[in-house]
Amino acid sequence: MTLKWGYKRAFLRCALLFVVGAALQLALGDFENKFLRYPWGLIFAINYLYLLLLIYVQSAKWSWLKQLYDGYASVSSLASLIVLTIIFGLTRQDPATQGIVGALGFSRMTSSWIFIIFLTYFVTTLGITTIRDLHHWRKVRLATLLSHAAVFVALAAAMFGSADKERVTVNLALDRMTYEGVTRDGEPYELPFALTLKEFKMEEYPAKLYLLDTKTEESSEEFLLVEREGVEANIGGWELKVKQSLEMGARMPESEEFREMKHIGAVPAVKVEAKNAATGERYEGWVSCGSHIFEPAYLWLGDRYAVAMPRREAKRYLSRLEIMDGEGESWRENIEVNKPARIGSWRIYQVGYDTQRGRWSSSSVVECVRDGWWSVVRVALWLILAASLVMFLTAGGRSLAENKEVKR
Repeated sequence: MTLKWGYKRAFLRCALLFVVGAALQLALGDFENKFLRYPWGLIFAINYLYLLLLIYVQSAKWSWLKQLYDGYASVSSLASLIVLTIIFGLTRQDPATQGIVGALGFSRMTSSWIFIIFLTYFVTTLGITTIRDLHHWRKVRLATLLSHAAVFVALAAAMFGSADKERVTVNLALDRMTYEGVTRDGEPYELPFALTLKEFKMEEYPAKLYLLDTKTEESSEEFLLVEREGVEANIGGWELKVKQSLEMGARMPESEEFREMKHIGAVPAVKVEAKNAATGERYEGWVSCGSHIFEPAYLWLGDRYAVAMPRREAKRYLSRLEIMDGEGESWRENIEVNKPARIGSWRIYQVGYDTQRGRWSSSSVVECVRDGWWSVVRVALWLILAASLVMFLTAGGRSLAENKEVKR
């Protein structure tokens, strides 16, 4: 099956855009969007919209302008952008990447000339198509019109509002009010509100026991998950069985036994019985991952091997914050990963904590993000919802003209 000449021409245009993007990347380096800071981003957006409208109007006079938004251009631009996005997604995003990958900007997706050019081309095609749909709204399916408009508004807002997004990292200490953070450039930034960490809470996955080779310092691939007392597993020829498990425990310096203790720094501890399946050797003792107060404990199996417990992995953690706005009003919010708090156009995300102290962390790291174009993106999301509703109600969304024919 061979492609029609229209598609061949459209994909050749995409190939030319790739070459142009690669040349600009090699010649100028990464794309900088600082020139789009407010109000310039808004000015460029208005002029860009006017340019799209002008292209559509003039396409009636100059037929070659229709190649920017005909079916061939739409399919080729979307397909090329999808392929490019997949390539960027499979490439590790690291500014320090060397070689041809780093030189072409594939390790820096949002600042790559190649990606910016293809995104602009697709948004241009979509924008003119949306204008055409609005012009012939009686002949276009309503769901299609809303979908095109929603995606165009969302992507255009992302393009022209990218420089207005502010990200401020704030290190919070327990019961200490903070209203200043640090930008990605390392510059101090004063927030329009104050944050106070009132409590940090963490849930952890069950402890895991590994067989540790003390000479090579390598752990076994297999492990015993301590979900309850009595669980057992065969790891590296050793039969391990959990005799006793403490969620929070500690031991005195002169003692080998752990006992239950609910106090800051308390550690998970497991009493393990180990039997060598080949020789019948038996060992029994306590194993713990330790904390910022207590040292870890190992069960030695002769001179070389030991049963070890690494730090337990965080399952869920959250910070309870007290937020005070510029007018002096305060309230409390719980934030955790992917569940931010909102204050005006700001979003407060949980991004870190004191990993050395773990569940006993008395500090938390949050990121305050402000997107000045969020209101525009919200309009796009409502349009997407409206398009989905129209598709559901009309079984695919007939055009207004078709609806009139059906009524007749």
